[in-house]
Amino acid sequence: MSHSSTIARRTTPGRLRHCRTRSERGAATAEYAVTIVAACGLGGILVTLLKSDVMLNALKHLINYALKLAGVEGLEL
Repeated sequence: MSHSSTIARRTTPGRLRHCRTRSERGAATAEYAVTIVAACGLGGILVTLLKSDVMLNALKHLINYALKLAGVEGLEL
């Protein structure tokens, strides 16, 4: 096998797609960081909503309704 055929085999287009350039090294980490920040923001909004009196009453009514449908009587939240 000649030297030029070895180089050609190492640099096939399929293999080049998997190589990252130096400028893309932290791209995956940045994407994970953005996702984590978005998830934390959404979690904060949900906690704030669930602490409100309106949402607590809605959840209590929903649970009481589900208990009545299941046949559990006499238990109210």
